[in-house]
Amino acid sequence: MAIDIKLPRVNNCCCCCSLKCGVITIAVVFMVVNLFAGIWVIVARSLDDRQLSPFKITDLVLDAVLIILCIILLIGAIKGNYMFCMIWVFGTIILLTCMMILLIIASTLRASNRPETVHRLGFLWGGRAIECGVLVYGVIVVNSFAQTLRYTDGPLLPLPYSHVEEPVDVDI
Repeated sequence: MAIDIKLPRVNNCCCCCSLKCGVITIAVVFMVVNLFAGIWVIVARSLDDRQLSPFKITDLVLDAVLIILCIILLIGAIKGNYMFCMIWVFGTIILLTCMMILLIIASTLRASNRPETVHRLGFLWGGRAIECGVLVYGVIVVNSFAQTLRYTDGPLLPLPYSHVEEPVDVDI
């Protein structure tokens, strides 16, 4: 049984590298970034006298989940496993949804009757918007890679719509 979702598809990642290279890069970058983010929260809060808030604990859990999903994606990309790539796609979509719900709740609780928190919330939303945008592009790239593993007939898109044309061997 194959899993198929209707997402935009690309033939390569960032206009210059192959889908496999892009998927491995996405897995490594998000694994490292979320690892450092989790360590930062733990170290920053251990130096502070205040305890971890429920939102920080939830953020740590989401970071840990994304690290686990990135490990699954890395294995799936290296071994060419369609199902591991789709686990990352669905897990990341669920993670993005949870992240946005948590962000809305945290913003509502922080900003209630406190206008001095507007700048903090702006930075929080700006950072999360960038992270979510890159994750959504990652979902598109990983889904495209998974579909190439599933259908090995040819490129996902016809040539006029592909980002970079593949080099053609010419015998002289």
